[in-house]
Amino acid sequence: MGVSIVDYIAIIFYLLMIVGLGVYFSKFMKGSKDFFVGGNMIPWWAAGVSLYMTGFSAWMFTGAASFIYNTGWFGILYLVSQPLSFFFGFLFTARPWRRSRISSPVEYIKGRFNRTTQLLLSIMMALSLMYWPAHHLASLSKISAPTLFPGSMAAVDIMIVVFGILVLIYTFSGGLWAVCVTDVVQFLILIVVCAVVLAAAFLSGDVGSLPDFLHSVPKLEFHHVIRGKTSYTHWYLIGVLTSHIFGAAIGDKAQRYYSVKDEKAARKVGWTATLLWLTGPLMFGIPPLIGKVLWPEIGSLPYFSDVTKPDENIYIAVVMRYMPLGVVGIFLSAMMAASMSALDSVWNTVSSIISVDLYKNNLKPSASEKEVMWVGRITIVFLAVVAVIMALTIIHSDYGVFTFSNIFFALTGVPVAIPLFLGLIVKGISRWSAFSSILAGTLTASVARFVLHYSIGEQYLITIVITCLFILSSRFLGRAYYKSKLLALGYSFLFGIIVFVYFMTMDLNPALSFGQFFDNRGYPFYMLVQFWAVLSVLALIALAYMSAWLASRDFYTDNSSVEAFFKKMATPVDVEKEVLQGKEEITIFPLVGGIAMAFSLMSLLILIAPEARTKIWVNIAISVLLFLIGLAMFLSDPKLWVRIRERQKRRQSSASGSGN
Repeated sequence: MGVSIVDYIAIIFYLLMIVGLGVYFSKFMKGSKDFFVGGNMIPWWAAGVSLYMTGFSAWMFTGAASFIYNTGWFGILYLVSQPLSFFFGFLFTARPWRRSRISSPVEYIKGRFNRTTQLLLSIMMALSLMYWPAHHLASLSKISAPTLFPGSMAAVDIMIVVFGILVLIYTFSGGLWAVCVTDVVQFLILIVVCAVVLAAAFLSGDVGSLPDFLHSVPKLEFHHVIRGKTSYTHWYLIGVLTSHIFGAAIGDKAQRYYSVKDEKAARKVGWTATLLWLTGPLMFGIPPLIGKVLWPEIGSLPYFSDVTKPDENIYIAVVMRYMPLGVVGIFLSAMMAASMSALDSVWNTVSSIISVDLYKNNLKPSASEKEVMWVGRITIVFLAVVAVIMALTIIHSDYGVFTFSNIFFALTGVPVAIPLFLGLIVKGISRWSAFSSILAGTLTASVARFVLHYSIGEQYLITIVITCLFILSSRFLGRAYYKSKLLALGYSFLFGIIVFVYFMTMDLNPALSFGQFFDNRGYPFYMLVQFWAVLSVLALIALAYMSAWLASRDFYTDNSSVEAFFKKMATPVDVEKEVLQGKEEITIFPLVGGIAMAFSLMSLLILIAPEARTKIWVNIAISVLLFLIGLAMFLSDPKLWVRIRERQKRRQSSASGSGN
């Protein structure tokens, strides 16, 4: 195992290329609409690949790979849940997102709900999404630094800062166009290298035949404890599938649906991402299982002996075993690319929320398109600084990257995702339902984690249930309050009693039960736990009553904005009038094809170095695959065929003139 100067050259070449793409697309950024939604002219296939890459990063090669290494087939089932959640998410929301005609994922909230809810959701989503760039930076540095600079833990911290600055440069310059094009390039390199890694591992004979390999992997179990801190059971699989249905359709994911030209293109975006996620269990699940067969204790490998949580480096260990020098650098480039694509997507989305929803819609309605764009760019600089600081915190945490991200999403992501999801497609809910459901969902997630001691999967499920209950019952509670305040109070207390009984009987905290509640024997700890449980129930009762009061306002206030919103949602997008307006569609086939061919050539040029000639067939396979993809991109360019037809017409005309 090891890397050489050839690997470093490959990485430097790639990093310079993506920075160059940001500079190139900066000339197309004339205003906020270009910067945040690409002028609604992002090709559907590029948006679909980009949507796939937003849920994909070095985390797949660190946190997820570690999870599969430690849990075996259970981890593979986790990957199987990804395409299912994407499918159900886009099926309900792709068309509505495009018809919403927005520039940020919370812009529609003002018309669908109200300005107060929009402000709350803008702040909540901005704060929630601010974590994920740090998560991607931490994952990226965790796998890159020990590989490139073995034995140096300081290198992890340094690379967090370096990668943060690089992504800042091209996201700041090129907006969503730069994000999507780099996503496509990153995907092509990544998928080709991962396919070759998989083939090389099985052709080597190290793990035997396929039946031998399947027999060597530990049998499927549905209970796992990671690092002695967090348990994962069948409830996790159910919870993560359910929660990701909502999470896969909002935030930076939603941005890909409304950045294309019409509803048909938006649905194609969803289908593309879903089909790509079907490759996950094979491409990204099998290599960590191969690593488990080869090294039951990854910490015993000398190359990673000084690394904290070495199981998070299992994927790169497999790559370094089967890939020649130079190709390891290409793989690291692709893996860096995956993280950068997820990171830049979030930054672009959060900057749109802050500049469009908070700045223009609330602080300065008269702001020009160019001014809004510059506020977005300044926001990206701020986000980069925050991401670096948070990434340094994550990397030195006792939790692994996988568990840390699950805990954060369960606490903040789920309560925000559900109102955004349901508000887009369900008309019969109160204009105030999102406000109370977000608060109730966040409170429930915290109680489930810190008071009930639920596992992550159970925490997901109870948060989903309470959040959905608040938002879907809002109209019923509002009608009850409108008829009688006492009736609404009675419903709220009945709800509180049911929740209290549930807390006392369905928890994993030994200090929380009816027995301890009535006979605490004077132990302050037991009394404190019970105090928080009772306080949480009282807070939920208050939120239920507040929800009834707010929802009752729908019965005597003007709801014309909601009617106008759903009328707009029923109106198809007129591409000629709303998008093109006389402008010519931008094609990126030649650009992506040229980059793919450049990497195809690089794979062969690597063989100039003698130390890189250990597995020449690998270089040739990667080169051929990338060349064929690049050629297909060139041949897919509609402008190419237009030029060919025009040239043929000129020749025919010239030949006809000569004959006369």
